[in-house]
Amino acid sequence: MSDISQLTTVDPLIEGQSSNENEVEQSGFSLREWLFKPRTLISFLLALAIIAFVFKGTNINVRETWAEMKQVKPGFYLLAFICFYATFPLRALRWRVILRSASFPVDAARHSWASLPALTEYIGLSWFANCVVPAKLGDAYRGYLLKHNGNVSFSRTIGTIVAERLLDMTVLFALLVGSGWVVFGTRLPPSARFIFVLGALLVVAIIVGLAAMRFLSPYIRKLIPARFSDLYQHFEAGTLESLKPGALPILLPLTALIWLGESLRLFFVVQALGSLHLALASIIFIALTSSLLTTIPATPGGLGLVEGGIAGILKSSLFAVSTGLAGAVVVLDRVINYWSIVIFGFVLYLFSKRK
Repeated sequence: MSDISQLTTVDPLIEGQSSNENEVEQSGFSLREWLFKPRTLISFLLALAIIAFVFKGTNINVRETWAEMKQVKPGFYLLAFICFYATFPLRALRWRVILRSASFPVDAARHSWASLPALTEYIGLSWFANCVVPAKLGDAYRGYLLKHNGNVSFSRTIGTIVAERLLDMTVLFALLVGSGWVVFGTRLPPSARFIFVLGALLVVAIIVGLAAMRFLSPYIRKLIPARFSDLYQHFEAGTLESLKPGALPILLPLTALIWLGESLRLFFVVQALGSLHLALASIIFIALTSSLLTTIPATPGGLGLVEGGIAGILKSSLFAVSTGLAGAVVVLDRVINYWSIVIFGFVLYLFSKRK
């Protein structure tokens, strides 16, 4: 997504989803019910309002955008699709390493629920859910799928997903800083400075949260209501054990490879347009910045927010891309990392035996 998605991150997962997780665990997942809940409809209306505001505020001309899109080179655009969807088995492999680190029995031959195809399917279904319902519910849904198919602890599974998001956020920020340094050097513009500050605050929150979970666990457990005590202990164990030092030499390169795939998606979208010329470091910076925007759980799949972020960055004085080209990049990129997930994910949801 992602996941940076379908970049989901620490803040919405830890702070904003506890009620969603409880609801999913207790009653399962009904897509129809969630689609027609008031907050889902409101979030889509908000996304449409943001998109309309972006097109009006940045003076994106639909006719110019369409003219640019008609020049797209199919070969490069297909490569963008391939790079994006190649990250899904990589995400599944990383999650399997995390599950193994957290002592889940993923290596037993009889446990087909933890095979790479199965984990890839769970991730695909969760990204679809994240694209059609708000509040990053897809992450809780993924935890429920593993619990439902593997008969494992739901709260412990959520801990592994949180650990995955922590890895995503940390590596994303490191790559964002690196690409920003290459693009801007010491002359960091105010808009980029804001992005860096936001990312730095999230990383600090991650470090503080993990440190508190590890060293202040007895005090935290005293604050947890007794009925949630066991759930928190499983969640804490799942999070901390997932990030064992022995697993990090595998998890960090895998996470970097996943974000490289996300960046290559946008790189090939740009190449498909032909008339737009941006350095690879600039494309990585834009791709990772848009991923950072998906961490805001206000709309499904960051709809509206990501479009506005990409268009705003491209048209700003940083890159000064023309209106038509900026609109074409936004539309073509979101066809891949949002609308194709909605379409393919819906088909997967209809026919999946693991949902």
